[in-house]
Amino acid sequence: MNSKKIVRMMFLMCLLFGAGTFFCGTKTIQAQEKIVYTMKKGSSKTITKLLKNHPFTKNNLAKYRNLTWKSTKPKVIEVKANRKLIAKKKGKAYLRGYDKNKKKVVAIRLIVGKKVKKITVPSTQISIPFGGSVRLEAAAKPENASYTKLHYEVKNPEIITVSGKGKVTSLASGSTSVTIYSKDGNSKKTVRVKVAEGTIRTTTKGNVKGTKSSDAASLIWYGIPYGASTGGTNRWKAPQPVSAWSGTWNARIPKSGAACYGDGTNYQGTEDCLYVNIYRPNTTEKNLPVMVYLHGGGNASGTANTDFSKFAVAAKAVVVSVEYRLGAFGYLSHPALQTGTAEENSGNFTLLDIKAALQWVQREIGNFGGNAGNVTLSGFSAGARNVMLCMISPQMKGLFHKVIAFSGGCQTCTAEQGEESSESKLATVLVNRGTYATKEAALKYIQSADNATIRDLFYSLTTAEVANMYRSSALRLNLFPQGFNDGTVIPKEGFSVIASGNYNRVPVILGSDVTEFSSFAIKTDITEALSTTTTTTYDRLMQLAIQYGSLFQSEHYIEETANLLSQDALHQPVYAYRFLWGTDPAVTDTAYSIYVGAAHGVSKDFLRESYKNENPELSPNAIRTENKAGRKELTSIMQKYVGAFLSNGSPNVTGLNTWSTWNAAAGVNKIMLFNATAKKASAVMSPQMYSDEETFAQLKAEANEDEYRILMEVMFKNRFFMPENKE
Repeated sequence: MNSKKIVRMMFLMCLLFGAGTFFCGTKTIQAQEKIVYTMKKGSSKTITKLLKNHPFTKNNLAKYRNLTWKSTKPKVIEVKANRKLIAKKKGKAYLRGYDKNKKKVVAIRLIVGKKVKKITVPSTQISIPFGGSVRLEAAAKPENASYTKLHYEVKNPEIITVSGKGKVTSLASGSTSVTIYSKDGNSKKTVRVKVAEGTIRTTTKGNVKGTKSSDAASLIWYGIPYGASTGGTNRWKAPQPVSAWSGTWNARIPKSGAACYGDGTNYQGTEDCLYVNIYRPNTTEKNLPVMVYLHGGGNASGTANTDFSKFAVAAKAVVVSVEYRLGAFGYLSHPALQTGTAEENSGNFTLLDIKAALQWVQREIGNFGGNAGNVTLSGFSAGARNVMLCMISPQMKGLFHKVIAFSGGCQTCTAEQGEESSESKLATVLVNRGTYATKEAALKYIQSADNATIRDLFYSLTTAEVANMYRSSALRLNLFPQGFNDGTVIPKEGFSVIASGNYNRVPVILGSDVTEFSSFAIKTDITEALSTTTTTTYDRLMQLAIQYGSLFQSEHYIEETANLLSQDALHQPVYAYRFLWGTDPAVTDTAYSIYVGAAHGVSKDFLRESYKNENPELSPNAIRTENKAGRKELTSIMQKYVGAFLSNGSPNVTGLNTWSTWNAAAGVNKIMLFNATAKKASAVMSPQMYSDEETFAQLKAEANEDEYRILMEVMFKNRFFMPENKE
């Protein structure tokens, strides 16, 4: 069929279905609007004036010049001297214009009756949010006019669109106007429309103004409060509601985070810390999947200021990064503080913060284009451990629908462990204050004091003193007990409730980096231990520690957790991956592949399109132009998998290898391995499965007696992933 026939067919379809728009591929054919004009009986009008004022003819006057005009009913409408119309009696007729070849060019439907005298609207100035819509609620008056239909014209169609029924939908921020015409050609009204900046959104507490990413591809809001300050009398209480604010909240600058010793030595942050950061694509899309992210840092450090802007764009998702209480502000169990609700008496204040943040998401995320019915709770390291605690917490029911745990695991502590630890830390504070000369004397006082006295003592601590109680524990929960199985926030049975199915059943992705322990090994001081032997070296011990510590740690994050979830006969799908980039010396270099490799957190960073050299002093050129192509492709593959999981609970997407669910059977594909050469990425399923028993056997076979002793007594001692320290 040739193009002329196609166009003719589309035109006939337009005639068949009436006025409107007919789409075919990238072409658009606009059907002709019906031209109607109403005149009052006994009135007259020049044809030229009619054509100039009518919305459907005013922009095409040249077409109507030098036509011969005729009325189909001269007794209703008379054409005088080919220029003037006279309305003689009530009725309807057509005014037809013919060219010099007597071909009809236009037909105008004329009505002699009641004209539309005015158009009313609730307001001639309206404001709508970016991505929002509103109806103009325009009406032709009088209501009994002969023809009351309306027509809408937009001054700047790149800012808003208007439907035939007067629904205004914003496309971009800016100011424009809509002119409303009565289709009988007699009246018009202009409404000015202001579309708020895309960075301005409305919450139940007030407006917030964010910012754009440097490439303008995403919108970002920093530090939107989901709870009141946790300082003063709110310390060690459940999050309290935040008060509404007047004006517009400045969400353009990152907050400092929760009070902690961020790098282990320098105090930072504040007790006013219950905030979220939001990242989303700079589009008007709505009902996007939501990923809530809990940062790492051992629950003793870290902030919500992890940039997910590029991931949000790639995954077409809204990412909410949560700030929550850290250290003794977040996890502190002692009978002296148990004077509140059952939830507060649990000592799990971090989890109560996370609950409040998830409730905020349910209330507010729609204002940012997110779907509250499609929330994935994710976290990294300690954040991932918090995520797993949320899975077994009855407090979190219905607040999330999927889970991603980047290097997490399943651990709980008892209230007794919390009490013993908190008293020890409080005693240290008293010694630092100079109240007691020794820790033993301070402990003796604390253990003899009544709860009211101890409670007053806890509340007398400065923010810095509380923050100093628990610094980074380097994977040693004995140094910082957290996640207390109180029976209200966390079940008494801990993670064993999974086997009975009494937990929040949702699809899960478990992730681990294959050289998890490298950053912890490097930070461990083994100088004294090395002085006790001549049978090994620092380099040899580091290599053994990284190799076997990573096997233990990664097994804890993946195999142990996946098999635990599999104990529930009705469990939701579980997907697992290991990330290997950094372990190939041909891609980075030999030193980096041995002493850094795929370090703790690197897969989470690749997902965000953030490439960090974990040890620039050792290998300054590990991240370089030559391996950029492989890195970028690996990021793209991961973003597609995770983006699909956020959308529908399965990571599988057309064009990529199938990601199968976890299966503990030997020899069966169960885990996705992510890696890349300098130029090409790979994502392949593997039957790989770690086990503590095999790791111990390999370690004992390879290490000599002194090496094994130093590893077990120094490197691996009290690390929560070691078998003897697990729940």
